[in-house]
This record gives sequence, C-alpha cells and structure tokens, in this order.
Amino acid sequence: MQVEIRTNFRRTARIIKDDRAFRRAAARMPKPVPWDWARPRLMPLLAQPCIDMPGEQRIRTVAAIGCAIEFGIDLGGHFPIVDSVVAERWECSVEQLRDAALENLARRAAIIQTTAVQHAVMSGRAFRMLQAPAGCASSLLLVPEQIKRLFGAQDQILAAPGRHTLLSFPMGAPTLAVAEIAVDVEMSELMPLFLDPFAMYDGEVIWEGDHGMDEDEDDDWPDAG
Repeated sequence: MQVEIRTNFRRTARIIKDDRAFRRAAARMPKPVPWDWARPRLMPLLAQPCIDMPGEQRIRTVAAIGCAIEFGIDLGGHFPIVDSVVAERWECSVEQLRDAALENLARRAAIIQTTAVQHAVMSGRAFRMLQAPAGCASSLLLVPEQIKRLFGAQDQILAAPGRHTLLSFPMGAPTLAVAEIAVDVEMSELMPLFLDPFAMYDGEVIWEGDHGMDEDEDDDWPDAG
C-alpha cells in the first residue's frame, strides 16, 4: 500500500510539473497563432483517448498504418492540439496539415542518433526503447524508414505505451510478456495511448488494431509467439 501511495504521489507530481511547463510554453506563443509560425512546428501525434468538448473538435485523420492521428504544435516537447477553429482560421485542410506535419516529423527523425535507442530489461525480457524526439517518440511509427534506421529492418514487435515512448521487441517475444511490459511502461506515462501493438513486418509497419479482429483475418497478423 505504501509503495502504491508513493507511486501515485510521484505520478501526480510529474503531471503537475508537466502542466506548469506546458502553460509556460503556451504563454510564449503568439496570439492568435499564425500559420507561418505554426507550420514548421506542426507534428503528427498518435491520437490520445479523448472525448472532444462541444465546439472544440480536434482535427484528426487516419494514418497509413491504420490508427488515428492528430496534430500538435511543438513547444519543446509540449503540444497544443490543433482543433477545427484553428484550422479554419488558417484556412488549412486536413491534407495540408498532415503533409506539413509529416514533413516536419521526417526532418526531425532524420537527425536522431542511433545512440538514442536504449537497451532495457523488464520481467526478464530484453527490449529496446526510444524517447526522442522529445514528447512524441511514438510518432516515429509514421515514418517506417526511420524505424528501420534506428531499430533495424528485421521483423519486430513495436509498442507505443505513451506519446513519449516507443518500444521494440524481438518478433519471437511472447505476446503476453510484451503486453505486460507495455502496460507497465504505460502506467508511468504522462500521455498514455492505450493502443494495440504494432509490428515491423516485411519492411512495413502494421497495426494489430487492423489485424486479427476477425477470425478470417488472423493469418494477416505475424506470429508473435
């Protein structure tokens, strides 16, 4: 019980600290934010679990890998999310936002050093972890060529427990072990995503959320052990 209380206290403290940092960063934004200022800072983000407030609908679309993405303005690892009101003021379509954001992500991802990939062990299972770019490492799933450069082109299981973190496991790792580790990491994330795992398979990133939901499609998802 004491361990649980300490863990919850630390998590709450991190949330408060992160919220203060976000507010400081947002206060430095020009108001209203012009498109020319936002465009080079726009990043695609795997969509968080969220129910939009009335009149504050976030701009979302479905990525090529199958999951929903949204768009944030990068303020040093903090991301105000673009909603329909802002997009209308910029006179930007979803396609324009997507193209600009993916261009920025590709440029940012290309300068990440392979040394940024950390080796880790949990529950006796070895895996690798990346937490760059700051605040949106999970977005690298949208640029498969950078996954190959950083983690290798071999078949592998990928997990995005939160916006800040991307995990890579050997394809032969037991599914249950991968799920347990991903959930453990997810519990410490400030921005948990609660997503099914992904995989690099035959050089392409695929999402389990688009595979294995129907029994007839089970053969489409690679065997993870």
